[in-house]
Amino acid sequence: MVLYAVACLCPAVLAEEPVPKGGELDADNPAHPLAQVVDDADAKSGLKSGLPLAVIAANGEFSMGCWVALDGLGTVNPKGSKLEYEWRQTLGPPMPLSPAELKQPKLWLYLSQTGDYQVILRAKNSQGWSLPAEQRFKVLPETRYIPESEGRRVVGAGEQVLLPGSGWRQATGPKLDLREGEQGTAFRPVRAGLYVFESMRAGDAPERRGVIVPPGRDPIIGGDRRPLAKFLTRNPIGQPNKVLIIDGGLSHDPDGDEETQALKARWITPDKDRGVELIALPQLKARFKASRPGTYSVSLSVSDGRLESETETVFVKIEDAPNVPVAVEDASWQDAPDLEKEDVRYRRVSLGLWATLDRAVQMFPSRCGVALRVDADVAAPENFDQIPLSLEVMNGPLMHLIDWIARQTDTAYRRQADRSFWLIRPLGWARDEKLEPVTILVDALYRKPDGSDLLALLQPIFQPIVQSREGASLSFVDQQQELLAVLPTSACNRLKEICAALRVPAGQGLPMEEMPGAGAMQLRKTLAEKKVTLKATRQRLDYLLRDLAQSAGVAMAFDPRQFPDGLPRVDADIQNAPLRDAVRTIVDLAGFSGCSAEPPGGLWFYRGSCPYPSGELLWDHAIIRAYDLSRLLPRIDPLTGEAVAHLIQHRIYPDSWKDPGAAIFYHRLTKKLLVVHGPETQNKILEFLYDLADRGEWALGPVD
Repeated sequence: MVLYAVACLCPAVLAEEPVPKGGELDADNPAHPLAQVVDDADAKSGLKSGLPLAVIAANGEFSMGCWVALDGLGTVNPKGSKLEYEWRQTLGPPMPLSPAELKQPKLWLYLSQTGDYQVILRAKNSQGWSLPAEQRFKVLPETRYIPESEGRRVVGAGEQVLLPGSGWRQATGPKLDLREGEQGTAFRPVRAGLYVFESMRAGDAPERRGVIVPPGRDPIIGGDRRPLAKFLTRNPIGQPNKVLIIDGGLSHDPDGDEETQALKARWITPDKDRGVELIALPQLKARFKASRPGTYSVSLSVSDGRLESETETVFVKIEDAPNVPVAVEDASWQDAPDLEKEDVRYRRVSLGLWATLDRAVQMFPSRCGVALRVDADVAAPENFDQIPLSLEVMNGPLMHLIDWIARQTDTAYRRQADRSFWLIRPLGWARDEKLEPVTILVDALYRKPDGSDLLALLQPIFQPIVQSREGASLSFVDQQQELLAVLPTSACNRLKEICAALRVPAGQGLPMEEMPGAGAMQLRKTLAEKKVTLKATRQRLDYLLRDLAQSAGVAMAFDPRQFPDGLPRVDADIQNAPLRDAVRTIVDLAGFSGCSAEPPGGLWFYRGSCPYPSGELLWDHAIIRAYDLSRLLPRIDPLTGEAVAHLIQHRIYPDSWKDPGAAIFYHRLTKKLLVVHGPETQNKILEFLYDLADRGEWALGPVD
């Protein structure tokens, strides 16, 4: 059924209206299909003078819960020039129509209230505006055809939407890839706009459902992503009749365009009849008080003004005992060493950075409680917006966020107490440190008269500093059997430590292997025991990993520069599988080389060689160990100490040895393997050496 209607509202979008073959349209021609409906003398007069004739064709049922399309594309345009359209609702309960929708040639209406309606349309060409055409209709109080929660859904960009059944086709909106499965037809809208889908269910009347993605502030994504409600403390504990502050400060907007204060909180508790008081406070906090012991629930949702988050619930335990402590945010951290709890890098944060470095610098103070600064050697402030970032940590340790920013900017970070973190080049520290002279007696640490054997081993460590800092030097004086150096203070200290480590008496063998920390143990347990389900069809890799990270509660990231031709789309069908198996599946499907499990709770997907897990500046982070190989080498003959050093460099974080803060060499005179690197590397080297001691050359596997 086709009805003719009018709607007249805001300014209209220009649309091409071609002139049909055979000349200009003539409404006086009785053979013309419009001749039966155009009987107004003024309309005919306007058509002859070159003005357009607005025509509305209605497609759909005027029933509760239905979508109706009012189509103005049949508007007659005698001059064949561009047309503007203007719709307006003039009667009936107001319908939620955006200014952009009211400028389109086709207007989609979702009918959710009863009443008499009227919508008018005007069209404009080079000669002026047409007379208004109108569409009148009545919506009766009948049973709703489809509930509004299903018929007209407002979703965030990138969210998965499921339509029941199969046979759906897209009627309007940016083009989507519809995927049919056992549970229905799924898709993920990203661009802002209205999406309407229809499927023939019975007779000629199609079933229609609509999805609306509000516009966001990110010009790349287009649509607005739904904010996330997160509590700072998951298991708060209090006492009867004492105020307890519940903090939703980890709530955030993934678009990264609003500070936490811009989010509006909605607090709910079903336990008011049990004597609970819940009062909203500024900065996403609430004042909670209960009159008697028990367990109570508090729910939080946050809105960015366009979308509201899913509801997050926390259970508050009120105990009738003195000095009840407030529990830590995550029970898995209770066994962590006190040092980790006190380290600012273990602070839990939530921050998405799908933007540029300038956004990270702006967001860090309010979201992370520390400042992010950038050394001048990295970039000038006016160039921060040219350095892209692509990562997200949701309720994860701050250290992963900083590590992964450093990894994507080809820098390292340096801590300044607990107040700030500096992104810096590997030798940036040497520019400002004070030069210091040092003399070290090395009479028992060299063979050749000129000390060249010892200098050759030290050159890879200190020569880059000598070359980059004017006035720095390193030499050997044979008469005094001394090393003479003028180096920055931290480099002087490292030179002293290396010589001291080589002087330790030999014959002690390898040190005991260290047990993994609480964070590493918890991450291993999560990978083995956490079950995840993930069903994705042609889903873009970054969205897939964000879904997996959220369901698993583990931070995940990768460097998008690893895919210069664009991010791949992945088909994944993971049903109640251990997280470890899901990670392996994604590595294979996406073309990664592997995934690095980085305590206390992060997974980094990489191509090429495995990166060193910490982004902290190695000159600050590295430790020095001299491994006594005097007992090992006879058992692995003909392998030499130099060969062992070479194997380690090629097997354990190979790229990291290029950093001037890292070094490894075998010192023949003392039979020691000296290693300058971070704790993670030292632990892996010790495992490798013990494996060599147990299995000999069989521990090497295929030699590269």
